[in-house]
Amino acid sequence: MDDLRILKPGQRLKEIRDRLGLTQGDLSGKYMSKNYISMFENGKRPISIINATYLADILNAKAKEKGIILNINSSYFIKNEKDIARELCIDGFNRITNKNGIDKYEKYWELYKIIHLSREYGLPDLLAKSLKLKGKLLYRERLYSCAITHFSKSLLHYFREEDISGINNCYKAMGKTYFMDKNYEMAITYYNLASLYGEEDNMLYYKALSYYKLGNYEITKSIIDKIVFKDGRVLELENSISNII
Repeated sequence: MDDLRILKPGQRLKEIRDRLGLTQGDLSGKYMSKNYISMFENGKRPISIINATYLADILNAKAKEKGIILNINSSYFIKNEKDIARELCIDGFNRITNKNGIDKYEKYWELYKIIHLSREYGLPDLLAKSLKLKGKLLYRERLYSCAITHFSKSLLHYFREEDISGINNCYKAMGKTYFMDKNYEMAITYYNLASLYGEEDNMLYYKALSYYKLGNYEITKSIIDKIVFKDGRVLELENSISNII
């Protein structure tokens, strides 16, 4: 579970120092005392950019002497845990969305880590995004009930963040999921909620199709009439309605 453990700045120094087999005295010198290093490692003293740069430079040099490429910079000792958690989450999202990347099991593991980190370090925007993405993966697996659960959790966080786009996308995702689960009444409910934030042709199509499945042909026709760009599936539905009413 090391992927879920984020060290504090001083702990990062100690970890690298131990890995390289260095003492605090090996790093001390003209610009930094052994006592300063000890206090920093134990979280009793903050570090300046100048001192962080000094540490990064000397550690890179010591590592090179041992045939190890370390390549760290001052930010490694400046960033707090929340900043690093955000970076790890974003890296996880990139791995998940990479078309030539990981398989579905690895995607679920990456999402588990992102959800954990975003909760642990107070990153509500990334928590909402990760829950929605997990809902999409579950949707593709046709695990519609589980997908709805995750979309609902995501929706709650988007509301807290007042993220209109996120709210709208969750409503549409829930509408599509209920439609695929053949719960057309609930699909219509969530498409109606999504329409409060704007309508688009794809959403209107599935909303119309939901009414069609329920036998409400007049409403189906009225919705189809709102669709601007009518592709083959819309025209097929329109023809079906024309043959009925």
